[in-house]
Amino acid sequence: MYSSSTQDNPPPRDAGRYIRIGIAALIGIIIFVMISNQAVVLFMNVKEFGHLFTQPLYYSLLSAVILASIVLIRVNIKNRSSIAWYSINAAINFLKKGNNYSVTENIPSFKDYKLSIPNFIIWQITKVLLFGAFFANLMFGFAVSYMIQGNDLGVQSIWNLFSLPFTTPPTDPSYSLDKVTPMIPTLIILVPPILAAIGLRLVLYVGLHNIVRVIINYVQDASKGKPKFLDYIATIEGIIGIGIIWAGINMFFTDQIDYNTKYAIGGTLAVGFALIVFYFIDKFKSKVIIHPSKRDIYIRILTIITIAIIASSIMAVNNSIADAKKIEYLGPYKAQQIGVNRYLGQLDQIQITPHEVKQSSSIQPTDIPSYVMQNNALLNKIRVWDSQGANDKIKPEIGLIPYVAFENNDILRFNDTLYWTASMKPILPSSVTQENIWYNQHLVYTHVDNGFLALDASNGTIVDSNNLFKQRVIYYGEGGLFTDTWSAYPVNRGTNTAELNNASYNGKGGIDVSPPISQIFEPNFFLSYPTEPIHIIRYRDIHDRMQLLYPYFQYNLFGNNVDALPVTDGQKTYWLVPLIVGFDTKNVPWSVSNPYLRLVGFALLDTYNGNITLIKTGDDFFTKMFVSEYGNNFIDTPSWLQKQLRYPEALFNWKVDMFNMYHVTDTSTFIQAKDFYEVPTGLGTYYVEAKPPGYDKTSFIGILSLELQGSQGRNLAGFMTVQNDIPNLGKMQFYQVPLDSKTKLLGPSAVSEALSRDPDYAKLQTLLRNPRIGDNILYRIGNDDVYFIPVYTAGSGGVVTQLGTIAAVGAAFDGEYHVGLGNTPQQAFTAYLAKLSGVAPSNVTSALQLDQTSRIATLRTILEADNLKIVSPTSIQLPLSFEEGKTSFLQPSDLDNTKKLISDFLKNFVQPRSDRIIFWEENSTVKLGTIVVVDNVPELHYISIEVG
Repeated sequence: MYSSSTQDNPPPRDAGRYIRIGIAALIGIIIFVMISNQAVVLFMNVKEFGHLFTQPLYYSLLSAVILASIVLIRVNIKNRSSIAWYSINAAINFLKKGNNYSVTENIPSFKDYKLSIPNFIIWQITKVLLFGAFFANLMFGFAVSYMIQGNDLGVQSIWNLFSLPFTTPPTDPSYSLDKVTPMIPTLIILVPPILAAIGLRLVLYVGLHNIVRVIINYVQDASKGKPKFLDYIATIEGIIGIGIIWAGINMFFTDQIDYNTKYAIGGTLAVGFALIVFYFIDKFKSKVIIHPSKRDIYIRILTIITIAIIASSIMAVNNSIADAKKIEYLGPYKAQQIGVNRYLGQLDQIQITPHEVKQSSSIQPTDIPSYVMQNNALLNKIRVWDSQGANDKIKPEIGLIPYVAFENNDILRFNDTLYWTASMKPILPSSVTQENIWYNQHLVYTHVDNGFLALDASNGTIVDSNNLFKQRVIYYGEGGLFTDTWSAYPVNRGTNTAELNNASYNGKGGIDVSPPISQIFEPNFFLSYPTEPIHIIRYRDIHDRMQLLYPYFQYNLFGNNVDALPVTDGQKTYWLVPLIVGFDTKNVPWSVSNPYLRLVGFALLDTYNGNITLIKTGDDFFTKMFVSEYGNNFIDTPSWLQKQLRYPEALFNWKVDMFNMYHVTDTSTFIQAKDFYEVPTGLGTYYVEAKPPGYDKTSFIGILSLELQGSQGRNLAGFMTVQNDIPNLGKMQFYQVPLDSKTKLLGPSAVSEALSRDPDYAKLQTLLRNPRIGDNILYRIGNDDVYFIPVYTAGSGGVVTQLGTIAAVGAAFDGEYHVGLGNTPQQAFTAYLAKLSGVAPSNVTSALQLDQTSRIATLRTILEADNLKIVSPTSIQLPLSFEEGKTSFLQPSDLDNTKKLISDFLKNFVQPRSDRIIFWEENSTVKLGTIVVVDNVPELHYISIEVG
């Protein structure tokens, strides 16, 4: 019933309309913020890094244009069809007609739908612009750019690939080196993205396009009561046929070829071409026939089954024959597998040296002290402390500082001495409250003050890191807040700094950013610094930084970050980052998908400024590519770095893994798999100062022991070494124990058992209380192969670790174990030689000890050798005195350290000014000094040497 009240009420508001508008506005704001932020990051990267950032972008863009064009651009101007625009047109028609829309009556014909020529051309370009980013492939673009400049990557040899499955190769691996290796650059860089692009194009324009057309034609034809089933089947036959042919073509690009590959390829291609023939036949028939006959269906099915049966039968017969004639059938192909993989692993560069296992069985007890002294220099360099022991001993050095933590602990070499060097990372203290997290992350905990702690790997002494690294402040490092966040400070902060411990960064890293760019990058700056420019330091994690600027290399290999080592030129500290390039070889014949890995060189990344310089060590095809584009960024290897280099452990281990199988070059032995090697369980690469057979001096090497795969014995087949010095960096040598050697070389597990069985160790073990056995490292000392094994008093996880004893275990085994124990490598080696000679170790080790008088006489001899005049005053009274160093000389093993301290003191304080040195004794300590006058004030500078 109508009333005035009804008339006066206004219509209800459309609340849903306002909600939709609000949601749309919110989405728009979010998109704007995201795009703006990404644009700002891009702008900052270009401004801060310039060419280093834009060069990889150029290669990615080049690859995106080429690959997207292969996939997306259509050249059929006559038909000018488009699934995308056809679908949009159909959707618009549906929205216009709403409920009155009839699919069967109003759906447009896909066959008749065409874009205008200008729109068709514009659409092809638009597709590349819209979807090109999905096809970006950095390495492909890099290779194309390299080839545009007139360089060759072996593209012309790729045609040889198609003959390989149909040619029975000889049993000489050189066949694959001639045929396959020239095309490897093309197969690992260019071929994979091109095959993927062509395959995707076939899916879109042969598969999806025609399937959509079949569905639409069926809907339209069915609405008229005249579905053309034979036409639809013909189209599907053609789609499947082309797909199978493409699969057959891809079978040429395989990582394995054998005697059956040609039949597999032939059968696949035969099925594909048979379906194409049926497509043309059925397409012709479909003009007059609607339904396929049963006879035609049976013919098609039987044809495909027949081809499959013929191909599989031939392959089965070949396999059956090959079971009895493996060498004749499989041998030629295994020979090529060996050849290709020896090339991939650079195994031809590994020198194999027969190793004669030795022990000093004929040494006389009276000769033992002199024999030990002859090898004293090497015994002083025995690596007594392992990684866990070093960690446990260094950890207390952090103290109660809550904002730093360990990141890595690496074995490094400085001045021919090995040190365990722990690098630190900044962390946020757990006491920081939620509302203060942002401030502390970005403005306070920006760096690590004391970025490195060090321990002498030979004697376990905590070393003052200032003696190794003058620059210890880290702004670019690994882990912690370096990885999680960026840091910043106001450009105009003056002396008011928020950084930890009043630090004030003044390096070259980072970029000055003014509003509004700074505020788009970080909205918190909008209110806190509305008008001030901000200095922002990003990409502080060295792996993230390298990945951004040099994304061509592998910074994570086999699931672990590649080791970056701290090195120093005496003033600045750098991260030494290996530049390892890696490619998948799934398209390389006979590679069995083993990767292609090469060391191009190293990057030196400044820990304070973040700048990067490159050093070249490689000579492969990618190194040439990279140097051609980045040659200006390379420097010659600095002289100071040559004695700090270390070959990457991950790359060395991979090469050893390749060697373990492919050192076997005889095909029959390879097929029988009886001479393969493996790394003993729980063993890793040890970097040590050692003198293997054939070396004329002690060298810094990596060593890894190998045993026969599946062997029930626990003896070594040999050990692999790698050199770390220029010009032999990366040179590998395998010391191979002959299989018929009467004296065996004990493996790690057998050595551990020998130690546990030793009665002297059994007694000591009860006193040490829960000892932990450290690394068992094999050394050649004189004529003896000996394992040195440290035993620590603290178990796993102990904070305070002490060295309980050192065991020297004879590696040569002829039926009896020989184990010597001692507090130093000299004592342990002496005890081992004593047991080998059949005398009590105590009778020999006592002969090694020097009395106090002898030690003092030795010090005088060292000074006299430097033509110094020794003066011994009755008393010394000076206003100022400075102790420049101290050490102990209590046993022969201390002599080298004592000589080094004296040498450094003479060089820095005595010989530049005088030929006299003051020599006096205080409480069993010898002191050597000199007087220096500074500003008319005499100063005494001296060193202390404990001798008793």
